[in-house]
Amino acid sequence: MKPPGCPEPYNRPRTVAAGDMTKPSRLSITLILLVLLIVAGHRWIALGWNAWHYPVAAASGRTQVVVHDGLAYIAAGADGLEIVDLETHRRKALLPPAAPADRIDDVAVADGWLFALDATPPGHLLTFSLARPSLPIDQAAVPVGPFSGVSAAAGIVIVSGGTSQLTLREYDRNGRLGTEVVTGDFGRGQPDVAVRPDGRMAAISTHTFGPDFAITFAEIQRRPLRLKARGQLGLKNAGFTEGGFKPAHFPLTAAWNGDRVYVADGGGMNVIDLADPDHPRLLQRDRRAQPAIDAIVSGGELDVLRAGPHPAVLRYRLDGSGLPTLAAGWSLPSGSRPAAVARHGADVLITEHERGLQVVAPADLSRGDMP
Repeated sequence: MKPPGCPEPYNRPRTVAAGDMTKPSRLSITLILLVLLIVAGHRWIALGWNAWHYPVAAASGRTQVVVHDGLAYIAAGADGLEIVDLETHRRKALLPPAAPADRIDDVAVADGWLFALDATPPGHLLTFSLARPSLPIDQAAVPVGPFSGVSAAAGIVIVSGGTSQLTLREYDRNGRLGTEVVTGDFGRGQPDVAVRPDGRMAAISTHTFGPDFAITFAEIQRRPLRLKARGQLGLKNAGFTEGGFKPAHFPLTAAWNGDRVYVADGGGMNVIDLADPDHPRLLQRDRRAQPAIDAIVSGGELDVLRAGPHPAVLRYRLDGSGLPTLAAGWSLPSGSRPAAVARHGADVLITEHERGLQVVAPADLSRGDMP
């Protein structure tokens, strides 16, 4: 006890309000949130910049290609549809776009029919008989946005729609498009699609959110016609990587082989197991193919097209379980801009925009040092 009359000490303890003690932690939280917003904002800004400045195919560039019965059918933009005889390597026909389409940006073949997509708004899907492709059998208006692709198999044709809705319809044995249309939206856009050859599943390239992309697997049901999402697998290296172009080739493409799906993206070649469609699993990734932009399965082989400063086609041999082993490759000439890949027997077909179609014989594929 202090003596009476003794003055109070100058430095007596001060009571601190509870609110004062929380100020440093609030400041820390605010700073953390600010950093996160800056990082997220940077990714959004990068996404928007890439989308806005992404390459656009030349008006008459040769881009997508499919093969049927010794003929290559090439999407030739404003020039329409180019048909090349693969025995002579000479052009057989150049068919201008049929109204109401004013260009051809993507192509697919199935069941004796050719499906051609004008992927610029307002968007048109045309069907041609492969026996007589001079005039379309049928046509339909389809929603399209930047990056739209077409795929068909077993009576089903799908247009991915890009930033618009995906559309699915049936076609009959006469090549006529069904009037019932199923639409789908699996995120912020669907830049490409690949229908499994049995027509029961689709691998849908999907922009999920922000800068993130994935492959969505959807079941195709017939009665009633329906598209049911099953599983989705995010791919951290997918996005606006080198080699893609507007309006109809986003560098996130899939090729089917039973329950194996081979996906080309900026990180290389990915192997996905779809034995359980609700839980797709990434089995393997080969970064030697990066940045990969297209892939095709033919027999027991997989060909992957690589863009970037060292463009090449890589050939993989598939084992009994569908797992690939790199077996050979071929480097494109310096300065090449590959667009898409197809197969004719053992030959590799590569479209190269303004340079047209390149055919690579198996004897030209290197089996020593990989390109």
